[in-house]
Amino acid sequence: MAARLIFSPDAAAPSGKNVPTAPGSTAQSLNRTEEPQMVATTTPPREVAYTYTPAELNALISRELAGRLHELGMSLMSNAAFLLANDTVPAAAKRDRTRVYLDVAAQVRLLALAELDGIAGGAR
Repeated sequence: MAARLIFSPDAAAPSGKNVPTAPGSTAQSLNRTEEPQMVATTTPPREVAYTYTPAELNALISRELAGRLHELGMSLMSNAAFLLANDTVPAAAKRDRTRVYLDVAAQVRLLALAELDGIAGGAR
């Protein structure tokens, strides 16, 4: 099984590399030897095939999933900290909601670690 990725130069975001600076700008080189080049949009897309084994593809997916779960856990912890600092929330509600945020954050981060452990376990 192989995954095939298609690369098209038109799909890439402009890098700004070839964008000229404003006239009279100090950033503009005084002795420029080349003119700004634009990407040709009339050329057909170049097809580049990357072949991944199922294990490699699963590892890529697991790393992405683990990273997103980790970010979610950190976001929940940030929400808990914000809730603690918020003076408009009653103390009892603040305590209960903060506990829920932190419990869910801990579970999500454990899922992220389990994903990463699955990658390490599959590579052995």
